[in-house]
Amino acid sequence: MLSNEEIEKSITEELDNKWDFKDGKLVKSFKFPSFMNAIYFVNEVAKVAERLDHHPIITINWKTVKLSLKSFDVDAITKRDIALAKGIMEIEKKNT
Repeated sequence: MLSNEEIEKSITEELDNKWDFKDGKLVKSFKFPSFMNAIYFVNEVAKVAERLDHHPIITINWKTVKLSLKSFDVDAITKRDIALAKGIMEIEKKNT
């Protein structure tokens, strides 16, 4: 489990301040030019999540995908969440 200070430091240093820490979760929304682009992104996220055996909460609303990360087994943010967020950022870089 990471402390709030460690989470904020990870957001700043490892996640380029592109994620928010809200309601005990790492949260980020992604907007796409089409619904199919959003679905493609979700499928790519699913591959990374499976590889890491750590799965996000995914909400799809037309062309917007919202991801929420939390380690529910310990009810906290862990290094697994940071690793998944970094993997998701790599997908985002490839698709922009």
